[in-house]
Amino acid sequence: MLRFSGPFLFLGLVPVLYYAIGPGAPLLSIMLLLLALIGAELVARRSEGDERPQNPHRFRVLVLLYIPAQIAVTAWAVWLSQRTSNAGFLALALSVGVTGGVFGMLAAHEAVHSGDPAEAWLGNAMLTAMSYRHFRIAHVHGHHRWAGTEQDSATARLGESFYHFLPRTVAGQFREAWRFERQRHGLRAAADIIVMAALFAVIAFAVGPRALLFFVLQSMVAVIVLELFNYIAHYGLARGCDAKGRPRRLEDHHSWNSSNRLANALIFNMGRHSNHHRKPAAPYQDLRMHDAPELPFGYAGSILLALVPPLWRRLMDPKAQSWARTI
Repeated sequence: MLRFSGPFLFLGLVPVLYYAIGPGAPLLSIMLLLLALIGAELVARRSEGDERPQNPHRFRVLVLLYIPAQIAVTAWAVWLSQRTSNAGFLALALSVGVTGGVFGMLAAHEAVHSGDPAEAWLGNAMLTAMSYRHFRIAHVHGHHRWAGTEQDSATARLGESFYHFLPRTVAGQFREAWRFERQRHGLRAAADIIVMAALFAVIAFAVGPRALLFFVLQSMVAVIVLELFNYIAHYGLARGCDAKGRPRRLEDHHSWNSSNRLANALIFNMGRHSNHHRKPAAPYQDLRMHDAPELPFGYAGSILLALVPPLWRRLMDPKAQSWARTI
C-alpha cells in the first residue's frame, strides 16, 4: 500500500517549500514531480500489474485521505494568497493547481467511480475545489459510454492539437452533463452552478477578491492538467462503426497506456487506462495491463510532448494509425 503514498509527499512539499525556502519555492514541487515521473520511465521496468487482487479497504484509505489533504492545502493557499507576494501568488497557484489536477483529480476519479455515496460526495468535494463539478456527470455517463467516438468530447481526434482540444472538451463536457441531466430530469448540473457561485461569493467576501482570483487561477491550472491527461489518453484511437452504423465495442486498443510500475505508483495506477475502461468500478490497485497501445514516454513525458503539437503529431500520428490498421 505504501508504494501509492507518493502523492502525499508532493502535496506536502508545497507548504514545506514555501516556509522553508521562500514564496516562489513551491514551483520546485512541479519540477520534482516531472523528474520523478520521467525518471521512473528510465529506471523502472514495465509490468502487467499485481498477480492477485489486493485487499481493497487498506488501499482505499489513501484515496479517502488524500482528498481532504488536497482540499486543506488549497484552502491554506487561498487564505495565504491575500498576504503573499506576487511571486508567491503565482507559485502557489501553479503548484496547488498541478497537485489538484494530477493527484486530486485521480483521487476524485477513483471516488466517483466507487459506487459508494459517501465516497462520491468526497470526490465531488474535490471537484468543487477545482471548479469542475460537472466532470463527474460527463465522465461517468458520457466518456465511459462514448470514448473513442465523435460523440465524446473528451476523446482527442487524430491530428487535433491540445490547444484546439482544450476549449472543445471543456465546453463539450459541460454540454454533455446538462444533456444527461435533462434526460433523467435531474438537477445536478443546475445545482453545480449554484454551488460554485456560492463558493465564489464566500471566498470573495470572507477572504478577499485576490483570494477569489487565486482560486479561479489554480482551478484553471488543475483543469488544464486534467485535460492534458484526457488528451493523451485516447488520442487518435477511434472505435469506428459496425455495418449498422453503431459504434464498435470499446476495447483495450482504444486507450493509450503507461505500464511503468514506479510511475503508476505515483498516479494511483491510472496508467493502466484500458483496464479501467474495461472495469470502471475496479479499485485502482487491481488494474492490470493488457495488449494495448503504450505511450512512448509515459504520461508525464507525453504531456510535455503534447504541448508542442508538431513534435507530438510526428511521433504519435503514425503510432495511432498503426493501431488503426491492426483492428
